[in-house]
Amino acid sequence: MNKDGLFNRLLLAVVSLVVLSFIIIPLADKSSRWYIVASGSMEPTLKVGDMVFVSHASMNEIKIGDIISFNNEERNYAITHRCVDILHQSNTTYFKTKGDANEENDSFFTPENALIGKVPYTKLFGHVLYAKIPRIGYLSYFTHTKIGFLLLILFPSCALIGMEIYNMVSVLKNGNAEKEKKKDA
Repeated sequence: MNKDGLFNRLLLAVVSLVVLSFIIIPLADKSSRWYIVASGSMEPTLKVGDMVFVSHASMNEIKIGDIISFNNEERNYAITHRCVDILHQSNTTYFKTKGDANEENDSFFTPENALIGKVPYTKLFGHVLYAKIPRIGYLSYFTHTKIGFLLLILFPSCALIGMEIYNMVSVLKNGNAEKEKKKDA
């Protein structure tokens, strides 16, 4: 592989990381479908930095054992924990939840109107696979640092501009060389 091919592949990888980290992950971070795991309360099932997909689910679709996401008004952010009990009181459904790594159940009941959805899963060869992308959330955190910005935005931008200037100079040199050959002939 020549230097240009290697450089182009490296540039493609860096641009892909930029698109992933500055477009896809922030959109996912602000959507109601994708969440970045920020605490270890669901380890080992969901680890800090994992990005999980949360599918819409009604209260009737939730079963004990499902991992659900819900809005916690007290803390003003979404929480993703396992449903350990379902209670029906006064025409309202409440979910009792617990983080897999926590020893105790959550101290509150989650009302049905706070439900966002559940993390889908499938069973494959005796293992439960959840809809998640392991550790990709760390890339989002990294891009919001000064060094992350430099490495993933400024460096690729300068490299792209430099490559284009090099290509333009090469075209101009080749064009002038061909004109000189025609004059000599």
